[in-house]
Amino acid sequence: MGIAKGLGLAITLCTAASSALAQDGFDACELFTAQDAEAALGTGVFEATVFKGKRPKVVPDCKYTASKDGKNLSATAQFRFARNESDMKQSFGDARMDLQTKPLVITGNEAFWSAKTGTLHMRKGRAWVTLSIGPDKVTDRDMETARKVAEGIAKKL
Repeated sequence: MGIAKGLGLAITLCTAASSALAQDGFDACELFTAQDAEAALGTGVFEATVFKGKRPKVVPDCKYTASKDGKNLSATAQFRFARNESDMKQSFGDARMDLQTKPLVITGNEAFWSAKTGTLHMRKGRAWVTLSIGPDKVTDRDMETARKVAEGIAKKL
């Protein structure tokens, strides 16, 4: 399965589960807070997840931006959900193989680091979190920084 197909399945899973989320509401910025981003980036941040008008009931992505030593920094968390754990496990495993990654364990949850994209992916049950923490240049992002953020999010999920 190619990257596009694997990620397409993940998007389908997210869309299929969005109706369940819409009933309860979900805000990624409640799980990945400005304080989390500030701790990871080592400086004050601005929330870049902005909406025209009222904030929607379901917010699957949260992004913060900052600048430090003349470099632009960002911290992004994207949450996807599947109807069941089995579907998410299959989709997550396919993406891990496609991205040729380094497997990780985060508080007993399945996770991997993709140096190619500078992102950490973590699966807990039927949830998949993708973290991108650090400078704009993908190769300058640090896996350990993202791992610390993932540990905090795993406790909240």
